[in-house]
Amino acid sequence: MNNKYKFFGKNIILFSIGGVTPKILGFLMVPFYTSMLTPADYGIADLISTTVMLLVPIFTLDIQDAVMRYTLDKAVDSGDVISCAIRILIWGGVIVIGGAFFASLLPIHWLKMEYIFFVVINYFAIAWGNILNMFCRGIDEVRAITISAIITTFVTVPANILFLAVFKWGITGYLTANVIGIIIADLYLMYKANLKEYFHCRISKKVAYEMIGYSVPLVFNVIAWWVNSVSDRYILAWISGVSVSGIFAVSLKIPSILAVFQGIFYQAWSISAIKDFDKDDKDGFFSRVYSLTNSGTLIICSVLLFFNLPLSWFLYSKEFFQAWMYVPILLLAFFFNAMALFVGALFTAVKDTKSISYSTIAGAVVNIALTVILTYLFSAFGAAVSMMLGYLTVFAFRSFRVRKHIHMAINWKRDFMGYTLISIQIIIACFGWKAMVLQVIPLLAVLFIYRQEGKMVLNAIIKKII
Repeated sequence: MNNKYKFFGKNIILFSIGGVTPKILGFLMVPFYTSMLTPADYGIADLISTTVMLLVPIFTLDIQDAVMRYTLDKAVDSGDVISCAIRILIWGGVIVIGGAFFASLLPIHWLKMEYIFFVVINYFAIAWGNILNMFCRGIDEVRAITISAIITTFVTVPANILFLAVFKWGITGYLTANVIGIIIADLYLMYKANLKEYFHCRISKKVAYEMIGYSVPLVFNVIAWWVNSVSDRYILAWISGVSVSGIFAVSLKIPSILAVFQGIFYQAWSISAIKDFDKDDKDGFFSRVYSLTNSGTLIICSVLLFFNLPLSWFLYSKEFFQAWMYVPILLLAFFFNAMALFVGALFTAVKDTKSISYSTIAGAVVNIALTVILTYLFSAFGAAVSMMLGYLTVFAFRSFRVRKHIHMAINWKRDFMGYTLISIQIIIACFGWKAMVLQVIPLLAVLFIYRQEGKMVLNAIIKKII
């Protein structure tokens, strides 16, 4: 059992180094970006990014997830896995290039050729990077993933300063700097993965069919997840304008702090969930990790709620400051997203990708139906509420369905109390500066009910330091 925690802890540390450092620098750059770009520019850049997020899983058949799952499978040749993924990437890329050419012919005045180019180049850079990232996890090269993330940041940040502040390239400079950072990190991962040892022209049809059968249901999952995550911005741009969409995109920066911890944890957890899966959870490993995830994420969420206004004042320029109003609801949305991802890793371990897709589709249906209605009535605030309810649906669906795969001891009564407290704090937070001090009450209550998990983490840290 100790080996499980050591392996899990080692990966958390490595992913933390690769995740926290870039995110801190990116976070500190937000005031610079919001001063150099208009809300409309920021909105367009965000729409390009979210479009690529949708295209990658569709035209790669989300093969990246199959790459990690089957590389970790000792009965499968890793060379067959990466070779199959490369072929799918190439064929998908041909289709994307054809679609980009067709899009360039459309008579849409704001759809510039420059934007189409960045969609295509980002597609290849991100899709290839995702495959390499998952392959490195499978061959236990987590350290390389950490270094590649740091490389991306230390290339992107100086490039953005140069292109935006010195050359004054505006949105073109912002998009160029970001894609250069991704490409250089991809080249590093190619070197560390030593693909020459693995790639071969002929592949096992059996492995290819199994991988595709595993990943195709996840395409629907990713599409539905995309609907939950970013469709709100398209609807906002349509109903309220690109500027409002840009402000909403900026409001996600504070919840993204929670997403940093969520992403670090999930990357490590997704490997351990597959490697150490135990249906009966005999040693309590899965139950303990669930409890730590739930309590830790909720505490971070509560702390960020308390500091929302000071952070917004520091991060956002005057025309973006109203974004603070949407942060409280979005923090709760990100919390439910984190818990849904935790449970989703358990479905991945047993190769039940259909349940992953069904749950996310259910959340997407709830989200998009409510987004159209609530955005029309309440603009960006309605979009935030819709996103939160969409993620809550996914979490509830998965929590119910996962019981057929694993038995975990979960203190639902205490967790429900924690969710109630955070909801009360959100209501208080919506009243702004004058009610900020009242948030201390629910914050301290959350810390109290999860004091055991807090002691456990502190003891582990102290023991590690000693």
